[in-house]
Amino acid sequence: MSTQTATSLKPFFPASARLCCAMVIVSALSVPDSQAAQDTLKIAIANDMPPYVMDNANNGLEVDVVKQALADYDIQFVQVSYRDLQSAVQQQGVDAAIGVMADDSGVFYSDNLITFANFAISKKADQLTIHTIDDLKKHPVLTWQNAYTELGGAFESLFSPVSEYRSNYREFSNQADQVSQFWKENGQVAVIDRNIFAYFTKALGHPLNEVTYHNLFPAVTHFRAGFKDEAVMKAFNAKLSDMCQSGTYAKLLEQHHVTLARTVCDDQ
Repeated sequence: MSTQTATSLKPFFPASARLCCAMVIVSALSVPDSQAAQDTLKIAIANDMPPYVMDNANNGLEVDVVKQALADYDIQFVQVSYRDLQSAVQQQGVDAAIGVMADDSGVFYSDNLITFANFAISKKADQLTIHTIDDLKKHPVLTWQNAYTELGGAFESLFSPVSEYRSNYREFSNQADQVSQFWKENGQVAVIDRNIFAYFTKALGHPLNEVTYHNLFPAVTHFRAGFKDEAVMKAFNAKLSDMCQSGTYAKLLEQHHVTLARTVCDDQ
């Protein structure tokens, strides 16, 4: 076979087609890094507080809700102290913060995404008389960071930094330490979410029937997510609503053994 004949058998591609293919390849290779980075969200979340955040933010109710509601993104959790969560978007360069309350800081806040059931808890053996928030001033109170700002005006008035009863009030950055301290000494009151208290109490080997739950606060306290980007917040809300309607959110509550009088889905 001659060289001319062999050449004539090769597939023929017009110059315009070859140019088009080259442009497609160049375009695919030249996607800017900023566009690729749009699929990644850096999200601030609290330090471990089972059953909501566990295993260095690899497990837990809050973690699973966020992962499913933002399934279209690559999520990178950044654990911060509870005290720093509220301002994490503004001050720590993250794209969102989970477990915050709405304020006027310019962040885009989601619908309620997580619910806590806070109680004042004492040991039955101590036989403490606690009927109102004002009764707490008689006893050492153990609670979480910034709790005085989140449990209503009466509690804040009693335990704000300028209150005369502040010395009777102790905040913990790690709620495992809070529950451990509660069981070490008599006469103390733990102000804490019931599910967190139950988790750590069982881990320490104490029976839950040895405590009294004093119902001083709202049945539930809701928290939101704060987003830097409004579009991401709206997409999160839409998916969260779908999770409620499909029963996915209820299944996550059951999976993580979280018992609540009212959930965020009741407000949908």
